[in-house]
Amino acid sequence: MFKSLSKYLSAFAASLLTVIAMSGVSNACTWGLYEPKMPKSLRKEL
Repeated sequence: MFKSLSKYLSAFAASLLTVIAMSGVSNACTWGLYEPKMPKSLRKEL
């Protein structure tokens, strides 16, 4: 009985942590689309 309860709790914890991780990643990805203009002093002339 203890093994089945342990399996259930570990599967639940893994699912919960996956949902938390995915929600954190989705918020960070919106910032990945933002690209500020590069200053002229850092641009390399081709």
